[in-house]
Amino acid sequence: MRDSSPESSPYFGHTLFDPYSQHAMRQNGFGYPVPTQPLDPSFSLDDQMKLELSNLRQRLHEAEAETARYRAALEELRTRDMSQEPLCLPTLPPSASFQEDWRVRTEVRTKIFCSLNKAGNALCAWHDSRRERRSFPPRNAPPGYLNCRCTHEEALFEESLARHGIGSYFLGESLRMDPMLRNPLLKLLQQRYGYQDGDFERNLVTGDWVKGEGAACWEAQVQARSSSWRRMEADYCSFYPN
Repeated sequence: MRDSSPESSPYFGHTLFDPYSQHAMRQNGFGYPVPTQPLDPSFSLDDQMKLELSNLRQRLHEAEAETARYRAALEELRTRDMSQEPLCLPTLPPSASFQEDWRVRTEVRTKIFCSLNKAGNALCAWHDSRRERRSFPPRNAPPGYLNCRCTHEEALFEESLARHGIGSYFLGESLRMDPMLRNPLLKLLQQRYGYQDGDFERNLVTGDWVKGEGAACWEAQVQARSSSWRRMEADYCSFYPN
């Protein structure tokens, strides 16, 4: 109707009041909007609040029931996982005697794989196979480092990987473990799993060395190499007498 106001409309007297309109809402003490007037004129404001409280209690009851179902399902999954056998048993913590053997083993391996060559350089397998300028002059690498700037730990890690089929170590073998891959891998294993040289050579169940990996076996290799060098020197002296 043209130029007619809501008050002049014949339908105005029958329009229902919307209690949830922005003009009919106020905030309660919990921050939730509540109607300032009831939905139905026959409902008082107290009745409306009681109805709303009943609805909230019903929703809370449903939420608690749903939470209980989720907790039961989670507990069932935990029980099922605990009942299954693990893929591998945790390695037993090493004894004091084993730790000492481990220390000696690492020292012996360092003497073998981190010793100076005839030119006075100690190099990892990667840099030994390349004609690159050494980071440190002969016989002047800092403690714990090789002349190529790789560490003793990285050199031992390289040799251990090669014996497990990852890369190669000895002369004549073509594939080497690039330090750009080897060193971050070692750092990751050390930070995440506490890796030490020799971890790959331990029995997963007992924690003992696998056959031929104890300190005594590595010391025997050093003695065998020393005997071989002495024989070579003796042969040289007998062949080239003074």
